[in-house]
Amino acid sequence: MSGDEIIAQVRKPNSDDNNSESDEDEVIEAYKISNSVAFEYFAKGLMWSEQQTDSDSTELMLLKQLRDRAAKRRQSCFRQSKLPFKPM
Repeated sequence: MSGDEIIAQVRKPNSDDNNSESDEDEVIEAYKISNSVAFEYFAKGLMWSEQQTDSDSTELMLLKQLRDRAAKRRQSCFRQSKLPFKPM
């Protein structure tokens, strides 16, 4: 599967889901995960996946891409956007 096919598969709603659950049973936590935490999770997931005997090269490539994207975003947060002004 290509990356686009994987994304389409994940976004597609499951037809097996039971829609009879009430809203009270469903708890949705909405919080923002930082770029640093995302990088750490993807790096650990990649290490775990590499250790598995049934790992697929496509899965590894996807995890590496996600890890690298999180690393770039994490690094961009550390960059200073402007030099501080020092009056003479």
